[in-house]
Amino acid sequence: MMRRALRHAGQDASEQGTTLIELVIAMVILGSMAIAVIGIIMNTQAQGVRNRDRIAAANLAAREIDLVREQFGATDSGPVDLANAGLVVNPNPLVGGTAGQPLVVDGTRYTVSRSSAWNITGTGASACEGGSLVAYPSLGVNVTVTWAHMGSVKPVTNNASFAPDKDTGVSTLDSFIAAKVVDQDAAPLSGIQVTATGTAVTSAFTDSTGCAVIRVTPAAAGTTYVVKVNNSSYVDISGNVNPSKSTGPLLPSKIYSGASFAVGKAGSVTLHLVRSDGGALSDAQVNGSSVSLVASQYSGASGQSTRTVTGVTTVLSGMYPTTYGGFFGAVAPAGGYSVSKLTAGGSVTLDIPFEMAHIGVVNLPAGTTKVVAVPAGTATTCPAASGFAASGTEASFDLMPGAYDLYAIGSNFACSPGPKAVAYGSGDNDDTTWGSTMLQLQSVPGGGSVWMVEKKASGLGATPSTCPAIASPPAINVDAARTAPMAIPAGDYYVWQTNGASNGTCVLFPTAINSFTVPYGVTTLKAFPTTYATLAVSGLSSSRYVVWSTSSTTCTTTTATPTPTLGVQGPTTTSNSTLSIQAPRPLTAPNTTYYAYVWNKSSGGNACTSIGTYAVGPSSGTLTKTSSDAPTAVKGP
Repeated sequence: MMRRALRHAGQDASEQGTTLIELVIAMVILGSMAIAVIGIIMNTQAQGVRNRDRIAAANLAAREIDLVREQFGATDSGPVDLANAGLVVNPNPLVGGTAGQPLVVDGTRYTVSRSSAWNITGTGASACEGGSLVAYPSLGVNVTVTWAHMGSVKPVTNNASFAPDKDTGVSTLDSFIAAKVVDQDAAPLSGIQVTATGTAVTSAFTDSTGCAVIRVTPAAAGTTYVVKVNNSSYVDISGNVNPSKSTGPLLPSKIYSGASFAVGKAGSVTLHLVRSDGGALSDAQVNGSSVSLVASQYSGASGQSTRTVTGVTTVLSGMYPTTYGGFFGAVAPAGGYSVSKLTAGGSVTLDIPFEMAHIGVVNLPAGTTKVVAVPAGTATTCPAASGFAASGTEASFDLMPGAYDLYAIGSNFACSPGPKAVAYGSGDNDDTTWGSTMLQLQSVPGGGSVWMVEKKASGLGATPSTCPAIASPPAINVDAARTAPMAIPAGDYYVWQTNGASNGTCVLFPTAINSFTVPYGVTTLKAFPTTYATLAVSGLSSSRYVVWSTSSTTCTTTTATPTPTLGVQGPTTTSNSTLSIQAPRPLTAPNTTYYAYVWNKSSGGNACTSIGTYAVGPSSGTLTKTSSDAPTAVKGP
């Protein structure tokens, strides 16, 4: 009995599970049927609303035709008034409405557009297609009704043609300009205003065929009219807003149908620059770069035009709807480039990839630490905190493709000009060889050392009047330039001669040539002035100085620099030594007198000993005295 009870309990549980599954299935089926029924109901309701809207629109279109018919026959000027009105929107409001505002029926706002034009050919064909002018043209009226939330439903249209009496309408001396306006796909554009400017400005609006018929009254000898599409939201294939054409002389009672325009609703093309290696770009890097834009439809010899970008993203507005593509630079990449179709009034974005220009520079001036690249013709100095590091006489770096002027910065020169207007394209470029800049000095007096310093590196605010006390570096020893051309960085320089070190005792500072320019990439010959005589003193003991002066002078063992003085040389390192200096000589008589003194800093009170004077004339060369000449002691104070 217990086994039978358990068996019956199991059967009851099984029957309960089956009932629950059936219930769930039934609910799903019932829900699906409900959704389908609701969809049908809603679709039927929406269709009913659309039908109601179309019926109301049809009634409004018929109403407008009836009102036109009434106005057409009400007065003698009715036909002309209707024709002159051209395109009008909501001209006849409902009761309680306002002219020009939408007409409201059952809460829906309707727009009634009416255009009127003379059928000057007397046939059903558009006047823009040609034909002969008839004496009594009929007036064609087109009414289009649209409404809010019409979706994919087409507008309701209604057309009518009215024939005025023979004594009304247009003058037999009137002429007509029939202007055809189509879009980029050659489809007619309706409701576009077209003006004709001659002795006056008259206009008309295109009908459903895209034809606008403008009545004009030319002079007996003919009048030339300028016909213009007067809608700034459209452009022609050349990107012209409000394109125009000339009729030439138009005589009375004629039709001109040669004004045809293909325009498209202007859109925009966005040029977006991206690096092909995925690196970041900044507006400053790309500003002023050139991009080629290619249009599939164009006027002229080519659809490719150059556009200058202002940043990573540049928007080109007023663009004719066609297919566009773009690439960086002037030469299309070998692998092609992407294109995108611009729809009328729409916008597209062109991602334009490019590769940075990979640049190598060799044969840099000795001591170069940085190479500076600036856009060609934009600077003559090195911008602060700029430049790419150099290694030895070479440097490598990446730049935006373009043309650049190069400069070098070094340990002993501030900004040395180099190659100009070097064009670099995307990818690897041939190495740029820095041209050799050479200097040779001529007529340099013998002895001592010759030094130069680049003006900006010197830190001197003005040209000195004597040898600058500048250490090396930045001073450069150019003794080798006395006998042969020597390589130096291009730039502006001071040159001088000392008894040894760059900041040693001054022998000569040729003011007649300081400062001077050493141009980039050429050999410059610079001659020291030859208006100097050499004043020498021989037979000197060791540890002696020679003081040359333009007048009597005194010195002691503690004098730093005797005054007045032409210059001081020494000390000698061996006995029987010779010291010399360059002294300016006069160009004409009389001679210039110079004084010479042997200065013995280790002596007692008699530190300076005069050895006589030199008489330097216009042709004096080297004048030598010995330390034993005129041994007259000149006591110091």
